Amino acid sequence: MVNIEKSQSGSTITVKINGVIQEGVEFDKLIGTPSGGELVINTKDVKRINSTGVKHWIQYFQKIAANGVKLRFSECSPPIVDQINLIKNFTCGGSIESISAPFSCAGCNSQFISVLAIADLRKLQGKMPEPPCPKCKAKTVFDDSPEEYLAFLKRS
Repeated sequence: MVNIEKSQSGSTITVKINGVIQEGVEFDKLIGTPSGGELVINTKDVKRINSTGVKHWIQYFQKIAANGVKLRFSECSPPIVDQINLIKNFTCGGSIESISAPFSCAGCNSQFISVLAIADLRKLQGKMPEPPCPKCKAKTVFDDSPEEYLAFLKRS
């Protein structure tokens, strides 16, 4: 099940999508069909997206992009980053501002998600930062392969 939180400031609509994107998702009803302006899509809390969810996603965002809506994706969750890497036009021409990346700490054995700005990642040229652990401040490691997780940066 998907839940949407929606707010608007001027011509910019911001939506926060959370839950599982799958069969039965109706973005038209949940978000609406804006024309013109800007739509900021925060997917930090998207837990999973299946193949039918991907189909609905692409159909919806292609349609509103064709209506002149500028798409911006922020805090893309790991399942969304996976789809961005797998499907060339998953963002339907929109820009990616930031991603959520999984890290772990050997010091206190905790795991956490860190939000990383795309502009900062480009400066690191394919390497992941090493944010301090929010619990114990020890050095952390990225919980995936940077080359695979950040592969989409080479396309954009």
